[in-house]
Amino acid sequence: MTEPIGSSYHTHSHYCDGQGQISEMIEAAIDAGLSEIGISSHAPVPFATDWTIPPDRLAAYAAEVHELEQRYRDRIKVRFGLEIDYIPHAEVAAFQQSMIFPLGFDYFVGSVHFLGHRYPPGDFDGSDQEFREILDEEYAGDIAAMVTDYYQRMSQVPTIPGVKIIGHLDRIKRWNAGHRYFSGDEPWYREAVEQTLQSLATFGTIVELNTSGWRNGLGEPYPSSAILARCGELGIPITINSDAHTPGDVVAGFDQAHTLLADLGIVPVRLT
Repeated sequence: MTEPIGSSYHTHSHYCDGQGQISEMIEAAIDAGLSEIGISSHAPVPFATDWTIPPDRLAAYAAEVHELEQRYRDRIKVRFGLEIDYIPHAEVAAFQQSMIFPLGFDYFVGSVHFLGHRYPPGDFDGSDQEFREILDEEYAGDIAAMVTDYYQRMSQVPTIPGVKIIGHLDRIKRWNAGHRYFSGDEPWYREAVEQTLQSLATFGTIVELNTSGWRNGLGEPYPSSAILARCGELGIPITINSDAHTPGDVVAGFDQAHTLLADLGIVPVRLT
């Protein structure tokens, strides 16, 4: 590595849609020279998915992470986390309050993967087909309405207790390779992003540079360099995360990420 890489707080394992054991993720982090690794599988939700931790597996997940914290305490700092979704439905808030918050997590990566107004909500992240169905059925084909709703929800992510990191801020571009749906230069898009960043700045929440955008074939990380630059102007702290779903990706893209942030004059931070 050309620069010290330090930490990665966004990782997934077999408990959700990742591959491999948590211990394998930790060993990969040690081999890569990290001093901290955050374990952040997708938090359970109160409806069926094929990529979040099943509710009845959450206790086992917690017990395993705590056991590994102790096993590896002399080699690396292991942090106990989840990637949690902001979903504006009372059923979800009640579920999080009763099932998740009492377990005493160190931190949450807060994200938005679900959009639309029905319940259970639709997952726009799973495939381009699912994205298109939500766009057509929930937003009448109006991409500006869908994207604006996404950013309005991102503005609310820090209201979830325990969220310390904003996950893949512009994830709405997941299926937008080649600017298929929007260019990112539209006035409505820039305004939606700006309003979100202004809101995040008031909370003081860390935004991640998520290197998986490069692995997703987008040619840039989440968020874009333009958004990262604006974060720097607003004093929003940035950390580098890989969003690894396999042990081999624990520090994937970190060289590029450090170079990009250095070019922008941004020094990445760690959790305190």
